[in-house]
Amino acid sequence: MAKFCQSCGKQLEDNAQFCDGCGATQAAPGAAPQAAPVAKAAPPAAGYTAEDIEKNKVMAALAYLLFFLPLVACPDSKFGRFHANQGLLVLIASVGGGIVIAILSAILTLISWRLIIIGSLLYTVFYIAIAVLVVLGIINAVNGKAKELPLIGHIKIIK
Repeated sequence: MAKFCQSCGKQLEDNAQFCDGCGATQAAPGAAPQAAPVAKAAPPAAGYTAEDIEKNKVMAALAYLLFFLPLVACPDSKFGRFHANQGLLVLIASVGGGIVIAILSAILTLISWRLIIIGSLLYTVFYIAIAVLVVLGIINAVNGKAKELPLIGHIKIIK
């Protein structure tokens, strides 16, 4: 009788203790086969209660469009405050970055009017990156996650 890996299904030698395909440990010869592991529900984000997350998902997601909304609608929610902070960071980054790019674009235009295209490309790339951050934040909030946004998420303004 042929023996197959319990994890990936690859055919193995009868005395194999490990699968040479995926590396999974195999049951000893003659031992009863083990049941497949049961998928567990994801635990709530660290430091946040499942009730807080479930109750304030929508407000947390809207924080990326109006950062102050969770602070007004659910001021006691740690989950809402986390996403309000992330939304505020995106707002500050978009305004600050827009000002820097405007100054840089003006300098490039003063050097030569042909360089205006570089300024336009900078604006486009920058605001696409801001839109990606907003979408990531909304997805995290709706999925009940409190993940920091790339590059800016580690900054704490709202505690």
